[in-house]
Amino acid sequence: MSEATSSAQSTTVSLAVFAAATELPSIEDQLQRLQRKADLLVPGGLAEAASWCAGNASAQTLVVDIAGHPHPLAALLELATQCGPTCRIVALGVQDDVAFYRQLLSAGIFDYLLKPLRLDILADTLARAEEDRPLGHDGVARAGRTVAVVGTSGGVGTSTLVTALGQWLAQAQHTPTVLVDFDRRQSDLPLLLGLEADAGLAHLLDAPSIDPRLLQRTLLNGSVGTTASRLQLLAQRPGPETPVAPERVLELGAALCQLFSLSLWDLPSHRPAGSDEVLIHADVRIVLTELNVQGARNTQRLLSEIGDERDGQQLLLVTSAAHHVSQAVLSAEQFQSFVGRTIHAHLPHAGDVLAASLLQGALERNNAPAYAQAISNLGRGLLNLPAHSAAEPVDGLLQRLSRQLGLRPAPRKAAV
Repeated sequence: MSEATSSAQSTTVSLAVFAAATELPSIEDQLQRLQRKADLLVPGGLAEAASWCAGNASAQTLVVDIAGHPHPLAALLELATQCGPTCRIVALGVQDDVAFYRQLLSAGIFDYLLKPLRLDILADTLARAEEDRPLGHDGVARAGRTVAVVGTSGGVGTSTLVTALGQWLAQAQHTPTVLVDFDRRQSDLPLLLGLEADAGLAHLLDAPSIDPRLLQRTLLNGSVGTTASRLQLLAQRPGPETPVAPERVLELGAALCQLFSLSLWDLPSHRPAGSDEVLIHADVRIVLTELNVQGARNTQRLLSEIGDERDGQQLLLVTSAAHHVSQAVLSAEQFQSFVGRTIHAHLPHAGDVLAASLLQGALERNNAPAYAQAISNLGRGLLNLPAHSAAEPVDGLLQRLSRQLGLRPAPRKAAV
C-alpha cells in the first residue's frame, strides 16, 4: 500500500485514493481485478486529501471518501480549488440523494459513487476520468445488466441456479428479471418454472430483426399466481440448435436490457453459437463447476477463453455439490491454487427435495434451506447488498411482518 512522500512533488500521480481504512483493502482488490494501480492508497477522507494536495502536485484522478463529513459540498469545493482544473475528483459516499448528486455535478465534481463500490461502475468511472469524458457525453445510456451463467460441464446445476436466482431476485428483491434459456437442446427452465414453452426464442433468433412488440408477446410469465410478475422467461421447446447470427443474439440482449433490470442467461457447457457473444458482453459472468480434477481443468480452460475482469466485467466462480459425494476430491485451497482464482460461493447438495418440488409446480428453493441461503447470498452480491448471516432468514418479509404484529414464530421441529 502506497503512502505520500516528498518525492511525490516531482512525480505524476495518475490515481490517488483517500478512503476509510476498513475499505481500502476492498478498493485495492477491485483495482487489481481491473488491472489498475493506484499511486496512492491512503486511509482518510477529505481532510487527508486536502492535506496531501497542499504539498504535492495534482493527481490526474482523485478518489475521496466523503461519508460522515458534516459539510461535504463545501469541503469538496475547497479541495477542487487546491487540486486545480485538470484533476478529476470522484467522491465516494453513502447518501443516495439525486439532489445532492446534482449539486456535486454542478460544482464540477467528476462523479459520485455509492458505497459499497460496484466493479463495473468503478471501471467505467475510472476509464471516463482517464479520457476526461463526463457521464452522458458519449451518448450511451446504461440500462439493465446482463448476467451470463455457464457450467464447466453438464449436470452441475446451472439451470437450477439460474431458476433459483431469478426467483429470489424477482420475489425477495422485487427486481424486474428475465431468464433466457439458451440451452435449446434441453430447455430445462420452463420445467423448473412449471411452464410450457413454445417456439418463442427460436422465432426471435430467426427473425430479420428484434421487434420489441414481438419480444414482449414471446415472454412467459415466470411467477405463477401473480398478476404483475417481475420474473419473465424467454425459451423454446427442446429442439436442434439452428445456426444463429451473433448480431441477432447481441440485439436480443440489448432489447432485454431495455425491459428488465437483470437478464440471466442460462448458457450450456458446450457453448453453442451465440454463447460466446453473451459471455464477451455480459456485465457479470458466473462460472459453475465442481471441486474435482475434471472441474478444475475445465474451469482453467474456460477462464483462459472468456478473459478477466479488466474491463469491469465481474467474474464469479461458484462451486456446486450437485453430484453428492461424502468428501470433495479437491479441497477449496487446492482448487483455487490450480485455477488461479478465488471461489466466490459454494452451492451445497440439496438432495432430492428440489426435484420433488417440481411435482407440485415450479422449483421451490426454500425446501432446501442451505441451498436457498447460498442463492440469497449470491443474489445479494449481484445487487451489491451485504450478505445475510447464517442465522438470518432467507426471505424475511413474513418474519418482519410477524415481528411488527407481535406474533411469535412457530417452534421448530426437533431433528430426528
